[in-house]
Amino acid sequence: MIEQAKKVQSTKESEINKQESGAILVITLVLVLVVTIAVLALMYLTRNDVLISSNMAVQSAAQEATDQGVTAANAALQMLASDTPPQYPEVVSPGYWYHPLLTNSTRPTPPTANFWSTCTGTACASIPVQYGNFNFNVQYVMYPAGVPATQVPGYEQAQSGGQAVPIIRYYVVYVHTSRASGGGLGVTVQAILREVLIQP
Repeated sequence: MIEQAKKVQSTKESEINKQESGAILVITLVLVLVVTIAVLALMYLTRNDVLISSNMAVQSAAQEATDQGVTAANAALQMLASDTPPQYPEVVSPGYWYHPLLTNSTRPTPPTANFWSTCTGTACASIPVQYGNFNFNVQYVMYPAGVPATQVPGYEQAQSGGQAVPIIRYYVVYVHTSRASGGGLGVTVQAILREVLIQP
C-alpha cells in the first residue's frame, strides 16, 4: 500500500513537472516573440531615422547652394551697374536670365517645376555648386519687381566731390537648386535684389 501510494505520488509529481516545463516553454516562446518584434521595430525606426537625417542633410546643403545662387544673381546684376555707362538687365540681356513681366501682370509669378526642368540655353542662368559631398545644379531667373523704375529722391556724394543721383531699381530673382545627379526634391527661393546706379 505504501508502495502504491509512492507510485501515485511519483506519477503526480512527474505530471506537475511536465506541466511546469510546458508552461516555461510557452512563456519562453512568448518572450522570444516579444523581443523579436521589439528588435524589428527598433531596426525599422533606426532605418527611418537614417533616411530622415540623410534627407535633412541634402535639404540643408541645397539651401546653402541656393544662397550661392542668390549671390551669383546679385553679382551679375551689380556687374551691370558697374558698367560704363551703367546698364539694366532689361536693356542688355533680353531673354537671358532676365524675363520681362507679362503684359497682363503687375508682378512676377514663380516659375513652375516644369520650367526648371526644361530651363536651358538662354532661358535662365545655371551654375554648378558643390557643397560638402553634394553636387547641385543652381538655376536662377530674374524679373522686374513689378513697379516702374523711378529715380530715388536725394543725393549722394560722389568720389569726385560732385553730387550724384542714385537710381535704384528692384528685381525679383527666383533661384532653384536640384541635385546634379537627379532625384530628390529641389529647393526654390525668392529674393528681392536692388541695383543702384550712380549717375552724375
